Amino acid sequence: MRLLSVLLVFAASLVLTGPAGAGVRPSQVLVLYNADWSGDAPLTDPGPDSREIAELYVARHTDPATGERPYLLGLRCRHRMGHLNGPHLVEESRDNGAGVVLRGEGRAAAPAGEVRDSRLVELVLPKTEAGWRFDTLRVVLWPEKGDPVVVVDRGRSRFPKRVSVQEEGKWNVRLNGRSFLTGPLTAEASIEDTTDKVHTWTARYADILDVSCSRTGADGVPDDRNFEEDVAEPVRRFLEDPANARPDGTLLKDHVLFLVVCYGLPKTAAATYGIARGVTASRGDHGPAVSLEQRLQLLYYDVEGALGFVPRPHRFNGRNPFTAYLFRAPQAWPLYGKRVNPFLHPLAYKKDKGSLDALPDPLRFTPQNRARFPGRHLYFAMRVDGTTPLEARGLIDRAVYAIRYAGPAMGVLSGVTLSKNEERVGSVDRNRAGVLLWARGYRHVYYRYTSSQRLALFTLRPGSGFWNQTDVYLPGGVQGTVISNNGWNRRTAAMVRALARGVTVTVGAARVYNGAPHIHDKSWWDDEILYPLLLRGYTVGEALLANQMHLEWITTFVGDPLYRLPSEPEPDTRPPSIASGGVRTYRYLTEEGKKALWVAVDLDQTRGPEVAQMRLTAGDQTAVCQTFEARPYVSLLRTDAVDRGPWKIELLDPYGNRSETVWTLGRMGP
Repeated sequence: MRLLSVLLVFAASLVLTGPAGAGVRPSQVLVLYNADWSGDAPLTDPGPDSREIAELYVARHTDPATGERPYLLGLRCRHRMGHLNGPHLVEESRDNGAGVVLRGEGRAAAPAGEVRDSRLVELVLPKTEAGWRFDTLRVVLWPEKGDPVVVVDRGRSRFPKRVSVQEEGKWNVRLNGRSFLTGPLTAEASIEDTTDKVHTWTARYADILDVSCSRTGADGVPDDRNFEEDVAEPVRRFLEDPANARPDGTLLKDHVLFLVVCYGLPKTAAATYGIARGVTASRGDHGPAVSLEQRLQLLYYDVEGALGFVPRPHRFNGRNPFTAYLFRAPQAWPLYGKRVNPFLHPLAYKKDKGSLDALPDPLRFTPQNRARFPGRHLYFAMRVDGTTPLEARGLIDRAVYAIRYAGPAMGVLSGVTLSKNEERVGSVDRNRAGVLLWARGYRHVYYRYTSSQRLALFTLRPGSGFWNQTDVYLPGGVQGTVISNNGWNRRTAAMVRALARGVTVTVGAARVYNGAPHIHDKSWWDDEILYPLLLRGYTVGEALLANQMHLEWITTFVGDPLYRLPSEPEPDTRPPSIASGGVRTYRYLTEEGKKALWVAVDLDQTRGPEVAQMRLTAGDQTAVCQTFEARPYVSLLRTDAVDRGPWKIELLDPYGNRSETVWTLGRMGP
């Protein structure tokens, strides 16, 4: 009943949102929410906020003419332990970070992540002020049983064809230890420095035949069990249920393209089998927690088929002079590139793309094209979220408005000059996508020429004729900053700030933590691929998938995947107005103990999607909601004048349409 009431409230406006975009329809979206979530924040509708966001998304994208709409699924922790209520979906077992175990004759499985590959014995003498007496270098291989083998003595190889020794260079000794001894061994090196001090180091090595990949770790318990049981299995059951199939019998598994993850669900989950992944030689840049959305993308993906399941050595940094070529499952490396994402644009991240106007199209993301790659069955997942549920609502409202109105004329007011100077647009001429957008008439763009910045679309600078005194975003605004601390759990992160400023699409790390998969520029998007595709009418979900070089990574894409730039945007000519009964208030105490009041108004959506800035004057106080919202909100300190009213509520939409209402509430209680 609650969903039906939401649909009825918004039904009159939905016909104006237009189709979801070529190749993607509303029914090809599955919206997920946390059915265990009980939080109900101020100024939201009555009831759990996670479900509210999901129902709003479905309502906004329901076609009233045909009834076609996104599918909706609530997830619950089947263990009744609240696994879905935290920022990370925790796992009880965490012993399979390397994805390999060591087995020996008569021994139980043991973790193998800290043992070296005996085929790759390499010694690199550390730098020393005293200097080494190389003619004293001795290297010995010790088996668990039997006699040791001296491979280097007095600085010379005893097996010149099998052991390489050099005094200068990036390494000093290299050999295949397995060619001398099978089974586990310990390598020992000793050398004197010029002060006659003896230095000795040892390192453990394992035989490749004693190491195997593991789906559980030594304890036999899957390190991603809670993700599988609380998230993956319920979603698969829903998608495979014949009762949910399309009229032609097609299962939703093969029909759905986009997954929307709503406010209230975890930001991160364990990667496949709980295996840590990374791309650098630093173990601090490897971790098993990945974006929940990116894990969901691979519900039917053959990860083992794509990467294999045979142990491989990976070189890590370390202080021991014996180089750390440690055993890892191939899943420790990312699913990366065209081979694993058939919808990746062939020119993504390549410097020479030719004319962006003539950029070739990627393979379209359709069920038919996906069926060509059964082992690489992909979804694209985005998060509709924020630090508050109101921010999450704003992502939906601004996307729906932008689908109809986000053209070059939006944000351009009569009598206001939008010059192309550095203060307003940055170094936009140094970005080829920025040059393309400017040539198409888009005047609210910004680019800062650094390796960490992506071109921002629909940035609204102060002085543009609107009420914002700081940078905000018009509906459809896009922003991305590639930097390691740009994550959900950092209050000052660029992504978090962009959400507070009313962005519609952004990107960041699902969680910033020590030992996380390392963020780098190819984790985000390529401006020269994203923006040309958006200008051609691609949905942002399709365009981002065409940019997604990594799969099952830490990156989180935030926004509505159905958002797209309209091919023929029309101007919004209607002044915004307040819906009947649309004023909400919430009384609270500030941190200083002062009485304060939140005020929000619901804009009338019956004539089409509407968002606006709001300026509220009560007594001698004026407060401004600088971002464009369908439910703009402000905070006031409570005084007699505020409590009694009247209030003057002014609204200003992205096309400069204004309205003013005097609202009399009557005296408020204590």
